[in-house]
Amino acid sequence: MIGIRIILLVALFSGWSMADDNATIASKVHQIFSAKCADCHGSHLPKPKGKFGYVLDLARVGKNPEYVKPGDAEGSEIYQMVLHNEMPGEDADVPPLTPDELKAVAAWIKAGCPPAPAEQSLHAAPVAAKKERGFLDRSLAWLGKFHAASTHFPVGLLLAAVLAEAIAWFFKQESWLLVVRFLVVVSALSAPATTVFGWLAARYESYSGLTTEIHRWMGVGTAVWAIVCAVLVCSSECREGSPERTRFRGALLLGALLVAVTGFIGGVLQAGGDWGHYRW
Repeated sequence: MIGIRIILLVALFSGWSMADDNATIASKVHQIFSAKCADCHGSHLPKPKGKFGYVLDLARVGKNPEYVKPGDAEGSEIYQMVLHNEMPGEDADVPPLTPDELKAVAAWIKAGCPPAPAEQSLHAAPVAAKKERGFLDRSLAWLGKFHAASTHFPVGLLLAAVLAEAIAWFFKQESWLLVVRFLVVVSALSAPATTVFGWLAARYESYSGLTTEIHRWMGVGTAVWAIVCAVLVCSSECREGSPERTRFRGALLLGALLVAVTGFIGGVLQAGGDWGHYRW
């Protein structure tokens, strides 16, 4: 009987010790993910990268077979990403995981992906702060929400101007030149507002990274170029066959190309993608 009791006590103690070890490992991994991953994949983000916004919910991460195979660190996608410095991405403001941090993540997976004792995001404070914004910040954030809707207006007008210009060139009808002028001018007048809305959206909706910066500055360049096109089409008669018309036509085609590329990059952002991580 004494031997059985000793065995039971040893087994019970071992279970407690293993539970303590798992809790320690999970807490360590939670801290690592908070420091290195939550800026791009935290639950506080309205559009987390890769549509993966629950990195601090270890229980949920551990149940996602796309990222983790409990007990098999080498076969887990999330471990391979941190091992090969794919996460954090090159555009992140934090350094890659250290060797000790990598060992902790591997140990957590091998332990079966236990949840942290208290799965509370360290980013709860920014969420609370967001609710405490002043009237000006709330107003600017509200205006930023109109970026996606307002984009279609100048983009559609500029592309329609290309079509109208092609018709004017093909049929040699002067009346179409007035249509082109109207479309380009209205596009140029609306483009700056769309650009401002975009900058506000980037600031207040937690967009960040390489893709955001490229889209932001290409948007500015496209708006400026739309204004250049408007100046060219209005600065002279711009009759068919004239040097002025040729210059304008070249500028308009370049503007259409800028619109297409900038719109594509914006679509990448809307889908939650980022070229710094390339998990769309």
